This record gives sequence, structure tokens and C-alpha cells, in this order.
Amino acid sequence: MVLAGSRHISMSWITVIWLMNAGAFLMLAAFAVRLARVWETREKRFNLAAKSANLEMWEWDLERDEICVPLTGRAQLGLPAFGRITFQHLMPRWHPEDRERVRQAMNEAIQNVKDCHVEFRVVAPNGSVRWVHAHGHVHLDDRGKAQRLTAISLDITDRKEAEIRAREQRAELQRVTQQRTAFMEREIAERALVEREVIESCAREQRRIAYDLHDGIGQQLVTIAISAKLLEEQLGPCQPDEADQASAIVKLANEAARQVRLTARSAEGGDTVDDLETALECLAVNTSHSCDVKSVVTSDAEPLPISPPVAAQLYRIAQEAVRNAIEHGAARHVLIQLTFGNGDMVLTVQDDGAGFNTKTNGHGMGLRIMRYRAQCIGGSCEVRPGPNKGTIISCRVPLQAEPSLSTIS
Repeated sequence: MVLAGSRHISMSWITVIWLMNAGAFLMLAAFAVRLARVWETREKRFNLAAKSANLEMWEWDLERDEICVPLTGRAQLGLPAFGRITFQHLMPRWHPEDRERVRQAMNEAIQNVKDCHVEFRVVAPNGSVRWVHAHGHVHLDDRGKAQRLTAISLDITDRKEAEIRAREQRAELQRVTQQRTAFMEREIAERALVEREVIESCAREQRRIAYDLHDGIGQQLVTIAISAKLLEEQLGPCQPDEADQASAIVKLANEAARQVRLTARSAEGGDTVDDLETALECLAVNTSHSCDVKSVVTSDAEPLPISPPVAAQLYRIAQEAVRNAIEHGAARHVLIQLTFGNGDMVLTVQDDGAGFNTKTNGHGMGLRIMRYRAQCIGGSCEVRPGPNKGTIISCRVPLQAEPSLSTIS
């Protein structure tokens, strides 16, 4: 009886223990199921978020050379839905021009145990090309050896296409800018040619007028003087008063002929100037004699070598400035100065006339021509009022300047 009871008691405890283990197992199984559902839900959420952000996760087992790629990634790359994928399977899906660069970036990350960042192109089975930015991280085993490489790939095709369009637009803008610049340069060259033709035409007309004055009016005045002299000689013995009048006509005709010759010489000169200072002195002398205006030339240094075209342009500027001072300013004194220093030469024409109104006369033909002549030899020309009265015209020219239009006269 005792033994039978003992066996009954032992069997009861075994049953209880078994039931307790079975309950614990069921509880563990239920917990595992719930945990699996939670991880499944989290994985779905993560995959949804990754898909929304064009992200793909993959992992490379370095020891087994096996790459775990999601099903969506397999389909996009044209890989089989199941089966083992190695690095050699994955690399042909990259663009041929990017394969070596990606391989080197991954090898460097594995050897140096560091993260890698690389951008490359992926060629889909249908031939379309997508740009991908991959960020990889190397994991080590307990021995400190590289065990696996996990990476996140981001589709950056839209950004790359935008960059390509931006580069194309910049190239197109640069091309249009170059075309526009070339067009403007042609316009400037054509305008300069027209201005040169105008100045040359003015110079030719000035020389023609000078020749007409000398050979036409000048000769006629000389003829008048000779005729008046003959008349004076005829009237002298019997009509002395009329002879005196004829003598006065002779003097007036000779003076007029002299002034015509001076004017013609001044208008015709200046086409070729070898010594600028000498030419300016001649201009001053002719101005003093023909216009009864005191004109002086000063220079603060020995004349430096100046090419004849540059000297001709400066002479023409001085000639125009003196003419403006006399005709428009009614000047009685004109000072022409040549100064040198700091690599520049400055021609200054100062008068004591009525002055120059820049608001009303700043766009006159004479001033425009003077400024253009200065520009042709790399210089500048400005006009300003004198300290007390009159006008100061200054032309500053680099000593090394050469005329861009050397045929202008």
C-alpha cells in the first residue's frame, strides 16, 4: 500500500511538472509569435519608409561572399528571386565606367575598416540607367576581422539629371554669352571703323579746303593785290588821293592773302608729326600771327620718343582745342603744356576765354573727336573750367601707347 501510494504521488508530481513545462512552452511560443509579428510589422514599416525614400538595404557576408539583396532590389537589377548572390553577380549590373571605382571604394573600406561613400550608375535589364548613392559600413567579428558590409543605397537619379540639365544650361548660357560678346565686339569694331572713316573724311575735307584756300582764294587775293598795285602806280602822278586808297587796298589784300596762307598751312599740317613739341610751337606761332592771340608752348622735360601716329593725334587734339578757345571762348591767351611722369604724357591746353559749359557743350562734335582721338592712342581726354576763367583741356596718354587706328589723320 505504501509503495503503491508513493508511486501514485510520484506520478502526480511528474504530471504537474510536465504540465508546468508545457504551459511555459506554450507561453514562450505565444511570446515568440507576438515578437515575430512585432518584428514583421516593424520590418514592413521600415520597408515602406525605405521605399518611400528610394532606399534599399543590402548586406555582404565577406566570409561566404554572399550578398543579401531585397526582392525589390533583385527585380530592379534583374537578379533571380531566389538563390545565392555573390559580388561577381552584382558587379555586372553596374555601369561599365563605374565598376572599377566602386570596387576600389569597397576594398578600401574593408581593408581600412571605414565607411565608404560612392556614387555610381546601375543598368536595369531594360537598359535604363539609374544613379545610386551607397553608404556602406564594415562590421568586425570577435577577432577584429571584417565580417560583413552593410549598406544603404539611395536613388539619386533625379538629382543627377538635374545636375546634368544645369551643366547643359550653363554650357548653353556660356555659348550664348560668347556669341553675344563676339557680336558686341563686331559692333564695336564696325562702329570704330565708321568713326575712323568719318575722321578720315573730315581730314580729307580739311586738306581740300586748305588747298582751295591756298590755290584759290589765296591766288585771287594776290591777283587783287597786284591789280591794286598797278592801279596805285597809274593814279600816283595825277590822283594822289585815289592812289593812297589803292595802296590801302594793296595792304589789305596782301594781309588777307597772308592770313589765308597761314590758315591753309595750319589746316593742312599735322598729318605726319615727327617732333610733337616743334609742331606745337609752329601751331602757337601761326595762331599768334594769324589770330592776334598770344600762344605759348612749354615742356617740363626733354621730348621722349613718341611714334608719329601718336604725335599726329596729339597735334590734332591741340589744334582743335586752340581753335575752340579762339572761336567759342574769345580767348586772348593760350598755354600749351607737355608734361611727363609716371609713365604718362599729358597734353594740356589752357585758355583765358569765356569758359566752357559742360552741360550745353559737352556733346559737341569737336569734343567728341578729341576724345575719340585720345582713345585711339590708348589715352583719355577731359575738359574742365579754369581756376579763374577759361577752359582747361587735358589729354593723358601712356608713353607706350600705340594707336589702334594708326591711319587716322
